[in-house]
Amino acid sequence: MATAYLIQMQPDRNGKQRTFEHARSLISKEAPRPGSLLVFPEMFATGFLTRPSQELAENVSPEFPTFRFLQDLAKETQCTVLGGGIENFSQIDFRFRNWTAAFAATGENPLAIYRKHHPFADEATLFAPGTESDSFFWEGFCAFPFICFDLRFPEDFRKARKAGASLFIVQAEWPQSRDTHFKTLLRARAIENQCFVLACARAGSAFASSCAFDPNGNELLVANHEEKIFSVELSANDVLCARQAFPLPLPEI
Repeated sequence: MATAYLIQMQPDRNGKQRTFEHARSLISKEAPRPGSLLVFPEMFATGFLTRPSQELAENVSPEFPTFRFLQDLAKETQCTVLGGGIENFSQIDFRFRNWTAAFAATGENPLAIYRKHHPFADEATLFAPGTESDSFFWEGFCAFPFICFDLRFPEDFRKARKAGASLFIVQAEWPQSRDTHFKTLLRARAIENQCFVLACARAGSAFASSCAFDPNGNELLVANHEEKIFSVELSANDVLCARQAFPLPLPEI
C-alpha cells in the first residue's frame, strides 16, 4: 500500500515564507513515511487570487521561492510533493498562469508541470488557460494533476485515462456552497474512469473539504474543515482489479 497525505491548510497572511514555515511545521508533526505523496491545495502559498499582483507571481524555476520550497521539501521528507502557485504573466498575452508541479525525493527537475486548463468565470481575463496535460509515476500509479474548475470537464479526465491514468489528483479552493457538486463530480470522475481520485482543498468552513475515492467510487476520505494533514492508503493493484472485474468501454466524451 502507498500513502498519500493531503495537506489541508490555510496560507499565512504575512507572506509566503511564513506559509512555508507553517507547512513544514504541520508536516513535521505528521512525519510522513519516505516514498509517500504530499499534496497541497491550489495556490497554497497565497490562497486563490482572482486579481494577483506581479509581486506575488513567480517563474516556474528554482530561482523563485515556491518552486524552491517544494523542491527542498521533497528532498527533506524523501517524498513526492505536488504543489504550485501563480506564474508570471506572459509577454505574449499579458496573463498569469495557475500552475502545479510534482517533485521527486531527489529534488531535481519536476516530474511534471501542469497549468490549469479551465479558468473560472472572469478569471480568464487575468489567467491564461494551460494547453498541455502532464503526468508522473508514483508507487505504481500514473498520476495526472488537475486544478479546481478543471473538475467540471470530464473530457479532460477521459483523455488522461486513455493516456494511462490510474490516479487523478485535484488541487482546489472550491467553495463550501457548492460542496455537493465537488463531492459528486470527484466520485463521478473515479467511477467513469475506474481511477483513484484524491482532492486536496484549502482549510476553513468557507471551502469544500479534502476527500478521496477509489476506482469504484467508494469513499476513502471525507475530511472536516480543520487545518490538518489527512492520510489515505491506496494500492495500484486495486485499479487493475476494478477494471478486470468490470471492464468498461472508453468512448470519447
